[in-house]
Amino acid sequence: MVKVVSIGEILIRFQAPNHSRLSQTPHFDAYYGGAEANVAVGLSHLGHDLTLLSSLPKDHPLGDRAVQHLRKHSVSDRLILRDGERIGIYYVEQGFSNRPGKLVYDRQHSSILALVDRSIDWDDVYLEQDWLHLSGVTPAIDPKMRDFVVHAVKEANARGVKVSFDFNFRSKLWSKEEAVETFKTLLPYVDHCFAGWKDFVLLFDWEPKGDTMLEQLQLFYKRLQKEYDISSASCTNRHVINSSRHELTAYHFDGGILHEGKTVKFDVLDRIGGGDSFAAGVLHGIFSDMKPAELLDFSTALSALNHFVLGDNSGFSEEEVFDYIQNQSGDVSR
Repeated sequence: MVKVVSIGEILIRFQAPNHSRLSQTPHFDAYYGGAEANVAVGLSHLGHDLTLLSSLPKDHPLGDRAVQHLRKHSVSDRLILRDGERIGIYYVEQGFSNRPGKLVYDRQHSSILALVDRSIDWDDVYLEQDWLHLSGVTPAIDPKMRDFVVHAVKEANARGVKVSFDFNFRSKLWSKEEAVETFKTLLPYVDHCFAGWKDFVLLFDWEPKGDTMLEQLQLFYKRLQKEYDISSASCTNRHVINSSRHELTAYHFDGGILHEGKTVKFDVLDRIGGGDSFAAGVLHGIFSDMKPAELLDFSTALSALNHFVLGDNSGFSEEEVFDYIQNQSGDVSR
């Protein structure tokens, strides 16, 4: 069991049901999630000790329900502050066939900003912790949060806590220039990075060299390792056939060789959180000393499973993931 602290915002997702449009739906389905919280839930169900550092409004029923959500999934709320104005929200319109989905953020002045005004006891935050996980979503919320995240990563590094960082670039939250400046500040402190081909080409403006995705990614990851001393990295390449049918190929760089996983095709019930489940699967593979091929099979399977259930996080155990890898017939398990 590895002890992990994750820093990020807990959000409510309001989703228009039955593929209806946001402008037309008479009601919404509600789910709790958020990039870092989703990874925390995934790792918790895989047997690790998870704590989330965040903030939620005090004396607020939705804030109380978010805490209950974490406790339900055995994620510790001891570092959840109860302060700030409101819980962050995002609205989702699911796509159908060739109609793409739509996502609208409503996160201004949310409670997580209360963290930047608090004096954080970093010795307490990182007490007996092995890893810190965070993503590019959190520093995108506000310039003050960027400074907070950079400071948090430096504090982790000073205490020997390893860091995993997922680029998770969201163009609706900040500009490319803001993201790149922040990422380049964080990367020297990162041990494992989640970044893909598009991140290097579209964000960092690195020129792809090589005839295949594998060759290009190999060179990108070697450059990432050379410039920022990052020991390992992972990503997926997603091919959207239509909104209900996807194809996924995973890649893992172990510091020397880039390994390519098997391409899997699957039907999609709900794609949100699939990338976070992949991240949880990769980290679990690293924590468990899995061989690259097993790590890729496991993380891809966990990501696929997340697409088969409603909500941001799925809560599958290690045993369930291995069962799925061995038996994907769809028949009832009796």
